[in-house]
Amino acid sequence: MSLALALLFGFPASAQDGEKPALMPLPTHVVVNSSPGAALSVSGPFTVVFDGYSDDRLEKAAARFRTDAGRLTGFPGGSVGPRLTVSTRADALSGRLGAAEGYQLIIDEAGVRLIADGPDGVLRGLATLRQLVELRGANYILPFAQIEDAPRFAWRGVMIDTVRHFVEFDTLKRQIDAMERVKLNVLHMHISDNEGFRVESLSFPRLTEVASGGQFYTQAQVRELVAYAADRGVRIVPEIDVPAHTGAIMTAYPELAAGPFDPKDRRSMFTAAIDPTKPQTYTFIRELLREMSGLFPDAYFHVGGDEVAPTAWMNNPEIRAFMKARGYADTIALQDYFFGEVHAIVRSLGKTTMGWEEVAHQPIDDSTVVQAWRSSQATTHITAQGNPVVVSAGYYLDLLWQGLDHYGRDPQDVRATPPDSPEKVLGPAPLGDLTPEQAALVIGAEAPLWSETVSDEMVDGRLWPRAALLAERFWSAADVRDPLDAARRAVIVQEGLRRLGLRDAYNRHSMAARLSPADAETVETLASIVTPVHNMGRLAGVFAALRAGKPTRLPDLNAFVDVSAPDSIELYQLMVWADAASRGDQAATIRLSAALAGYRDNHPRFVVAAGAVEELKAAIPASEDAARLAVMGLEALDFLQRGEAFPASWRAGAETLLARHAEARAASSTVYKIIAGVPQPPALVLMGLAPVVERLIADPN
Repeated sequence: MSLALALLFGFPASAQDGEKPALMPLPTHVVVNSSPGAALSVSGPFTVVFDGYSDDRLEKAAARFRTDAGRLTGFPGGSVGPRLTVSTRADALSGRLGAAEGYQLIIDEAGVRLIADGPDGVLRGLATLRQLVELRGANYILPFAQIEDAPRFAWRGVMIDTVRHFVEFDTLKRQIDAMERVKLNVLHMHISDNEGFRVESLSFPRLTEVASGGQFYTQAQVRELVAYAADRGVRIVPEIDVPAHTGAIMTAYPELAAGPFDPKDRRSMFTAAIDPTKPQTYTFIRELLREMSGLFPDAYFHVGGDEVAPTAWMNNPEIRAFMKARGYADTIALQDYFFGEVHAIVRSLGKTTMGWEEVAHQPIDDSTVVQAWRSSQATTHITAQGNPVVVSAGYYLDLLWQGLDHYGRDPQDVRATPPDSPEKVLGPAPLGDLTPEQAALVIGAEAPLWSETVSDEMVDGRLWPRAALLAERFWSAADVRDPLDAARRAVIVQEGLRRLGLRDAYNRHSMAARLSPADAETVETLASIVTPVHNMGRLAGVFAALRAGKPTRLPDLNAFVDVSAPDSIELYQLMVWADAASRGDQAATIRLSAALAGYRDNHPRFVVAAGAVEELKAAIPASEDAARLAVMGLEALDFLQRGEAFPASWRAGAETLLARHAEARAASSTVYKIIAGVPQPPALVLMGLAPVVERLIADPN
């Protein structure tokens, strides 16, 4: 165990401290009896009984729950555990958008009763029941409780880009396991882009033979993954992005390209697209979608439609002639034509079309689901046209903002993430909130994880616990938004996910050990209290090469910044303790003091560990700043303990240091600053301890 984890979990935050159960997402109605003795002992395997309807899927869900309960508790007593009675309707919609996911849980002297609105509700109730198992004293128990729950949104997803960096089959399974445990129900798989096509095609074998570097999922693996996800209440929606982001398709079948391009040059790929005027383009798309639809049985098929560079088509005289003959004034009109043709193909396959927000420049078929990604205000425009919306604006996990920032943005708030440049404006600025009719068209939200800066071993740490926080935003009521309480619960929920197989901590240790085999613990300790720069700051070197006209390549992702996490549960715990300590909580003060002392003392060890390793030497200034902030936090706690006001000179020094770190955060506050070359902090990391100290010295008034 690293020093950071030892400091954190040496003082476990749990129901033993009088806290409410760490449930995430927070259910609609929860009543927990925390009185001594008001609990069921979990000292052995659950006895699961189905009262009425059952099927193979529910039997497997019950078996998974029994196994997970054993992994969480170890069943130290070895005796027979509580009785769990499951009742559900057989005729409820299941495994589709709008499935019946509501449930009730009743835990009392008689055991546990789970009453679900449908089979999917059983899975959601079991997810809550897992989180209710807690250590009280020396025993694991289930507190007596009554819970009524149902989701706010029907579509609650994450998107994983499997193309830029290939994501291994078992890694995808782990994410699906974790999704089930926090009630996320859609995995959007981005399977094609410039860098590769990641699903075996028998109709077009060159897609994987020529354009994917040998990294792809076989059709047998896709069928297995779809079934695996369905058992866990997770739908898989595939995305084949057209007409742009088609470098792999054009590399394999260059006759489809609208113009010349260099498959080895990323800049060339960004301004390339397939030709929307050729009949063979639609013959290819029809057959490819037919084949892929047979592998992915979900009712929805995503066809992309984003980021088409006008020059991809306007540099081709034949395409310009086609536009003139059709009366298309610009490439947006041509793209509308293209999307109409693709939409017709999708409908002919019995599927519902889904696309990124650019497909909704003009009114489109009302059945089309549009994914708003560039700004929240796009939701106003799309719903005004009568289209269902899945909101991703504000939830881009690859931009490496802290989960609590995403958590504070509501899918129906059209001002939550305003456009940051003119080209990202879709429709007029909203004059007010969504009407009730428009709000009903917001069917849910989805958090994308693009993988330019995410390798396979980083997926767990880049998704979680942020995906758990967003699972709550997408499931729970809009007024569930206390960030400190969410942080408290996220710490415990994340540790539970780790105990059930999530590998973020294990993989982070492996990455730290590559940099410092003799003292990985010291590297991990510093990494736990810093966060990566935001908004593609990790690609600052790539943008520098672009500005200089030099060849570009994605980074190797073996630097210190890659070990750090945008959502460190250590930092979440420190924030909770800092808030409590600032209000005079003695236990929190002791815990925070011990942690800060450890971070202070880590600096000299880090200098030694860095040695001649260039990637670590670059982080020495960050280690020094972390130690300085830890000392400042300790001094603040000392003043608070003595009941003394902060001396004016001390506060001035603290505010100067904090202002410097605020300036460092501002350097990556927009992607345009990264592109323009605004200098980034050492090692591309931000001081996660700075907000902790800010909370300690904040004016209580």
